[in-house]
Parts: sequence; structure tokens; C-alpha cells
Amino acid sequence: MVKSLPKETRGEIVSLLKKSDGMTAGEIATKLDLHSMTVRQHLTVLEREGYIQYNREKIGRGRPTYVYRLAEEAARLFPSNYPRFTMGILDALVMVDGAEKVDQILAYDMEAKISTHFKNIEEKSLERRVEMLVDFLNEEGYMVEVEETPTAFIMKEHNCALGSVVEKYNQLCQQELSLFERLLSVPVERQCHMVTGDHLCSYKISKVGNA
Repeated sequence: MVKSLPKETRGEIVSLLKKSDGMTAGEIATKLDLHSMTVRQHLTVLEREGYIQYNREKIGRGRPTYVYRLAEEAARLFPSNYPRFTMGILDALVMVDGAEKVDQILAYDMEAKISTHFKNIEEKSLERRVEMLVDFLNEEGYMVEVEETPTAFIMKEHNCALGSVVEKYNQLCQQELSLFERLLSVPVERQCHMVTGDHLCSYKISKVGNA
């Protein structure tokens, strides 16, 4: 998951921070079952190498404390799916054939993904369909987790494998949502969106109406 960090513990810290909107050294130590001093030593190295940053923030009624988050430099440690190459291809399509060509290509891409990765998915239970979708997204580098409630599955993407491409071509985000609804055959609602400033993308997959 993390490509080039020299220490396993530091990789675990980076992965935790990727999945959060900020953590204290104490919270990280609790998650990893480590002494807080050990965690601070790793945080110092990560900060020196430019992978993390921190701010002094007041949490609750206590004293202000340091909250750690990933810096922009850390983005290169995670799968990116070649966003620059993708951006160049889409820009060329717009110049040669017009913006509508992008929508046609995305529609074709959706059909190709369904036929290649999701054969006979309509015969599966909703739970199994969600599992298949999560497995596919994790292979693509999206760092997905799922929580189940009595009425829905909450699917969280902690990494955007297409990076800056979706900021210019947000049709990709709509295509993603359409793909989810088509594969799962139930209503899917986007609740958080990295493009709008959230630290993750999350989706509520309704169990209501599931056959």
C-alpha cells in the first residue's frame, strides 16, 4: 500500500493518517499498540522527510495538542493510476473530437469494466456484490473500507487513484457513482467527496429495495 517508506511502523502510521482527518500521537499509539514516545520518534522522521505536517489544535476542554496529517508529498506513496497520462489522453480527446467524446469514452469504459470484472454479479446477494466491488476498487488503489449498519453499507474510499484528473474531468466521479448503482442495483448516495474538500469519498449503499 505504501510504496517506499523504510520502516514498517512508519508505513502503518502513514496509512492511519491517510484514513483520518488528523490524529494525535496518543491516538496513533493506541491504534498501533505502541508507546507514545516510540510513535513520536517515527513522527519526527516522517515530518523531517516531508510526509506529514502538524498543527496545534484544541480538542474538547483540554489543552491544545499536536494533530498530525499527511502532507502533499505523501501522495506519491500511494497508488495514483497514472493521472498525468490519463489527463493527457482526455485533453487530446477534447481537442480532436470535442468534450462529448469524453463522455462516450467513459461510457465505453464502464461497459468494459462490468463485462471484465463483474460477470454474473446480478445473481449475487447485495453483500457479495459489495464485496466484489470493494475488491475491485482496492486492486485499483482506492484504499476502501466498508461499515455495515442495519439499513445500509457505508463504503469509504481513502485514496483517489485518479488524483488531479477528477478535478478537471468530474464526469469521472459521476461515472463512478453510476457504476456503483448499476452493479449493486440499489440506491447509492455520495456523502463525502474529496473534490469538494473532504478527506475521503464515502457512499451510503441502501439495503432498502434490495431483492
